[in-house]
Amino acid sequence: MTSSSDVTPENFVRAVQMLYHDQDATRKKIASEWLLNVQSSLYAWSLADQLIRMNQNSEVTCLSAQILRHKIQHNFDELPVEHCKALCDSLLDHLSRIELTRNTTVRVQLAVATADLALQYVGWEKPVEDVVEKLKTSSEHMLTLLEFLTALPEELNTSTIRIGENRRQYCREKYSNCGTQIHDILICLPQVNPSHNELLFIGILKCFASWITIRAFDENLILTSPLLNSVLDILKSTHCSNELHKSACDCLCDILELCEV
Repeated sequence: MTSSSDVTPENFVRAVQMLYHDQDATRKKIASEWLLNVQSSLYAWSLADQLIRMNQNSEVTCLSAQILRHKIQHNFDELPVEHCKALCDSLLDHLSRIELTRNTTVRVQLAVATADLALQYVGWEKPVEDVVEKLKTSSEHMLTLLEFLTALPEELNTSTIRIGENRRQYCREKYSNCGTQIHDILICLPQVNPSHNELLFIGILKCFASWITIRAFDENLILTSPLLNSVLDILKSTHCSNELHKSACDCLCDILELCEV
């Protein structure tokens, strides 16, 4: 068992250092077991949040973000209801910190954690609107916004999070009615970030495809969407990267599957 006196930021940082950099296999194993015990404990909630806020180094922050995501996915019932709002506010703050989200692993873990919280926290009524409001202030937040918007329908379609079928069905109906809102956000993003960088557009296509899988868009919206035109242009191009071509191909496959239903 891990006691509260042992679970400190300093001990966590030392354990991460030992896990990743110690040459002794026995000490690595001790560090790994200690970190797993921390993850399974109630202390992990506040500790992970605190370490993300401190952002001491990339290894510690990445692992802390992974632990917080794991706790929300698998142990959300541990969290008292009165603490859910504070966790929600904290995640929104983390997402808005560019020095955190420049790290791809941290960005993805925080986005998935926020999406999982949105699906489980009944008191959070407007997750999409709140995240957009928090991140709309800077073009540097656009990849983070896309990660969250992509994760939301993906997590809804998985069995990873432990929500009842009634709640899952409620969320499915709620978010499948957000198609127009999501589409408007996606077509506006290149205007917010006029550099039109490829990474951003790959994110837009992945997000578009993710919402297609929960039937958020009707056929007419898709067939008249500038995003569909972009997909077709990319597939005809001989100059785009393999990753961009694959994103466009995957997106078109999801569109065709939707039209067959």
